[in-house]
Amino acid sequence: MIKKAEHIREVLSVQPIMKKGKTEIQDIMSFSSRDLERIQTPHNDALVVTLCVKDFDIKRILIDQGSSVEIMFYDTFKQMKLEDKDLAPATSSLVGFDSQPEWSIGKIILPVKAGCVTKQVEFWVLNVPSTYNLILGRSWLHLMQAVASTYH
Repeated sequence: MIKKAEHIREVLSVQPIMKKGKTEIQDIMSFSSRDLERIQTPHNDALVVTLCVKDFDIKRILIDQGSSVEIMFYDTFKQMKLEDKDLAPATSSLVGFDSQPEWSIGKIILPVKAGCVTKQVEFWVLNVPSTYNLILGRSWLHLMQAVASTYH
């Protein structure tokens, strides 16, 4: 039970990026059979990734092709040492999976790096519980000119 709790804490954590030596730059981010090593197929698991946001490695990012906005949860916002004064006001509500309106506490634009591509992304910050740190939706996929691999 303790090991599982430690694993969950580690998976949901937000870690500052550690400076490393010279890294190889790739133009293309792709998946290979190596990415399937611990995946039991067939499956219908969600696509969950780790990316660099601002100066942090963020784990448990859901890639949701059904989401029309990019969402950052308030717990993640606070772990990144961001402050409420950094937020721009949000002028409308979002509709969640339960069809109920959810008001954002604000919006913030942050750099998101995937592979060697960095794009400025507008996140709506929500103060609701979640098993994810961020949700990246259709806008981000389009901005990155990406196609999500549900197979991987």
